[in-house]
Formats: sequence, structure tokens, C-alpha cells
Amino acid sequence: MMSPASSPTLRYATRIFGVAMSLFVFTIVIGILNGLDIYTPDHDTLMTHVHAGTLGWLTLAVAGTALVIFTEDRGLTSDEASTLNRLSWLLPGAVVLYVLAFFAGDRIPGDRIQRPIVGTLLFIVVVWFGYWLYKQNKTHESSSVVRLGVMLAWLSLVIGAVLGILLGVYSARGEIPGFDDATAANLADAHPGSMVIGFLILAAAAIAEWLIRSPRTLAEDRLGAAQMWMIFTAGIVFIIAFAADIEDLLGPANLLELVAAGILVTRLRHHLAPSAWKGSGVGVYGRLSVVFLVVNLAVLTYLVSQVVSGTIDFDALTESQLGLLLTLDHLMFLGVMTLAAFGSVAKAVHPDGLVTADKILLWGVGVGVSAFAIGLITVTAEIKRVATPILGTALLIGIGLYIAEMKAHTHSDAR
Repeated sequence: MMSPASSPTLRYATRIFGVAMSLFVFTIVIGILNGLDIYTPDHDTLMTHVHAGTLGWLTLAVAGTALVIFTEDRGLTSDEASTLNRLSWLLPGAVVLYVLAFFAGDRIPGDRIQRPIVGTLLFIVVVWFGYWLYKQNKTHESSSVVRLGVMLAWLSLVIGAVLGILLGVYSARGEIPGFDDATAANLADAHPGSMVIGFLILAAAAIAEWLIRSPRTLAEDRLGAAQMWMIFTAGIVFIIAFAADIEDLLGPANLLELVAAGILVTRLRHHLAPSAWKGSGVGVYGRLSVVFLVVNLAVLTYLVSQVVSGTIDFDALTESQLGLLLTLDHLMFLGVMTLAAFGSVAKAVHPDGLVTADKILLWGVGVGVSAFAIGLITVTAEIKRVATPILGTALLIGIGLYIAEMKAHTHSDAR
């Protein structure tokens, strides 16, 4: 098997990673200013901050990782290379347009109708990319647990994208044609949960395993396959619970997530043991991502228990309840997925060991996210103000070093 650094898709993957990190810079800067209480963004800027992070950084990072995972053990035909070249421009381009649509807000006439319009264009490219993943998987004699997880994660993204378009229509018109007001509102509310609980948890589990050890085939690891299907099913049940406003489904869906997480930790237990961390190279990103995933699911379980018991009213959140929701989001976006994403970049460009950028990111993100989450969940502004510059500075330095390294790879390939 060829190493990721020599993969024929590296030039396309680094193109996507580069755009992803560039968009992430915007998210980081707004996050630093907001976390230090220097600047409170308006709604449009806040939504741009969120989508530049979730779509611009995380979704594109998953796409770049998928390119490497699905082709690291084979070459590309000229037709496949041509398709990848187009996708590696179209997907980042569509994401950038979608982020700009949020930033434009009411500056464009038409009640923000640009969001569902551009969202539909992005949806088409996302479906095309998913079809490419499916075709690539068919070229292998047998699928792997990692590839199954990535494909199911991308399918969850497609479902979430449909809900995102509906949310855009609802935000622009105050209704969704063909649905009553209550159903329209529920469908719109289901979008964030579908992305965080369905797409990102699956992507994190697949990428973390890829970083930690060599992928196992489905025949070799049926428990791993079951784990991925459980996470996917849990995401679907969460979507149904939100879309149909059936809170009783939240508990069973959360239980499925917990069982799947237990299987993941059990399967990787030897790789997660303290003795396995030293000298593990880029695999340490996957290990730390799994740790944050377990913490994230613990917070999710507490949140679900509060919702099912009727303690939380999303229309009238207290300051501590809002802090709990923000803690869940930041643990997933920064602790779980950002570490997995940077691990993917590391494995793609220097798979043999850690470099300065990795050490800065691992310590800065690990300590920064932990402290920031404590500040959020305890509603302690002082802790957030201390954690924010640690986290933000580590991310910006890491991004700068990685972009420089990827440019060096590109120039080397060109020669």
C-alpha cells in the first residue's frame, strides 16, 4: 500500500485542505474576538462564523481525507484524475459561495433567498462527490470499516444538506411550501442536529480509526461495521425525533450512540492504552479525538436527559443551558473534529512523524478546548478569556505552518 504522502490524489486533497484552512481562519478570528468579549457578531456574521467552520473547515477536511482514504492503495486513470480535478475545484468553490451567501445577509435583495439557491448548487456537488466515493469503493475487492464510515457520514451530510435547504427556504419565506407551519419549523430545526449528531460523529469515528491503525475489511471486523451502522441509524432517529417533534425517540437514539462509542473504544482499546500513545506519530490526533468524542457523548447524554425530562425549553434557554449547548458544539467542532481533520492533513503530507505544527496544535487545541469547554459549561467568562487566545493562537500558527508545508509539496510535485 502506498503512503498517503505519495498518493496520486495528494495534489487534489491539499487543494481542498488549503481552502478549508483558509476559511477556518475567518472562524478563528471571529471566535477569538467573541471569546475575549471584544466583539459581539451580528446574526449574519455569527452564521457565517458557524458555516465557515462546519462547512468550510470540517466538511471540506472530511472531503480531502476521503480522497486519500479511497485511493491510497491504487493509482488513478486519466478519467478519474480529470473528475477529481473538477471536484477539487467545484466542492470548495460551492462551499465558499455558500459561506458568502450567509455573510451577505440582507445586503442582497430577496429576503435572503440566496441561501437556499446557493445551497442547492452545493447540494448537487455534494451528491456528485458522494457518487464518486461510491464508485471508488466498488473498485476495491472488499470495503473497509473506515470507508463504510466515511460513506455513511457523507450520506448523512446529503440528508443534512436537504434539511439545510429547507431551513434556508423557511428563513427566507417564513414557510416551506407544501408543509404546515409546525412541520416546516420542525424540519428547519432538524438541520443542526443532523449535521452534528449524524454527519460529524460518523466522520470522526472513521477518520480517527484511520489515523490510529490500518483499516480492517468488513469481513475481518463485523463489529466495526455494526458500530458504523449504529451511529448512522442513531443520526437518522435523531433527525426523525426533531422533524416529527417526538422527544421520546431521543433517548433510544442516544443509547445507540453510546453503544457504538463503547464498541469503538473496545475495538481500539489496545491503541488507546497509555503505553500506545508514546511514539504513535500522527495517530495521536486520532487517539485524542476519540477521547474528546467520549466526553462529547457524555455531555450529549446529559443534554438529552434534560430535554426528555422537560427541564430544557429551547425557546427560553437559561444562561447555563445555553452554555451547555455551546459546550456540546465546541467539543465536537474543535475537540473531536478539528483534531481529526488536522491529523488527516498530517497523515497526507508527513505520515512518518510529528512536526512543529503538530506539537503546537495538539497541545494548544487539547488544553485550549478543555479550558474553553469548562468556561462555557460553568458560565465563567474569565476562563473563556484565558482559553480563547491559547486555542486561537495555536490554531492560527498551525494553519500557517501547514499551508507553507502544502505549498512546498505542490512546488515539489510540479518540478
